[in-house]
Amino acid sequence: MTQKQEMRKKYRTLRNDMDRDLAERLSARICRRISESPLFKNAKYIYAYYPLGNEADIRPVVEAAWRQGKRVAFPKVFGEELRFFEVEDFGQLSEGAFGVMEPSEDGESDPLDGPSRPVPADWRGEVALVLTPGVAFDRHGNRMGFGKGYYDRHFAGDNRCVMMGVAYELQIADQLPADPFDVVMSCIMTERNCYERKVLY
Repeated sequence: MTQKQEMRKKYRTLRNDMDRDLAERLSARICRRISESPLFKNAKYIYAYYPLGNEADIRPVVEAAWRQGKRVAFPKVFGEELRFFEVEDFGQLSEGAFGVMEPSEDGESDPLDGPSRPVPADWRGEVALVLTPGVAFDRHGNRMGFGKGYYDRHFAGDNRCVMMGVAYELQIADQLPADPFDVVMSCIMTERNCYERKVLY
C-alpha cells in the first residue's frame, strides 16, 4: 500500500467512525461558518455536493443559498468525467454512481433533457464558490479525494473559482502527498477554522 493509500484509509476511518450525533453537530457548525463567511455572501453561484455517509452535511448551506437567490449546481458522474447541473430543489436529485445523490435525468437517456440544466460557462468566475468534499486536506490547501480524480480533472487549470474544501477538523493533516495535477484549495472550512492558502477577502 502506498503512502497516499495509507493516509486515505486512515482519514476515511477517522471520519466514518465518528458518532453520528457528533457529525451532525459539527456539520451544523461548519454550515454556520460557511454561511457567515464573505466568500459565501458574495457568491452568486454555488457548486455544492450531497453528503454521503459521515461527510460534512452542507444541505443547510444549500437551502440558505436558494433562499438568498443564489444559483446552485450539483455534480453528476459520466464515466471518467464530472459534470455539474443547476438544481433548484433537492427533489431534482436521485441516487446515482457510488450511491451518491446526483441531478436526476427524469427517466431520459440524455441528461440535457432532464429537469436539471447544465451549468453554463459563465459560472466560472470570481463569484463562483465550489464547496468541495474530500477524505483529507492539509493547511497548504492540498486535498485528498477518493482516488478517482473527478474534481482535479474538472477544475484543472481554472483559477477563477474559489475552491473551498469542507471538512471536519479531524480531517486536517499537517502535510498530504500531492501530485502536480491535483487542484489546490483556496481555503478549507472546518468547525473551528478557515485555513486560507492566500488572503481571499
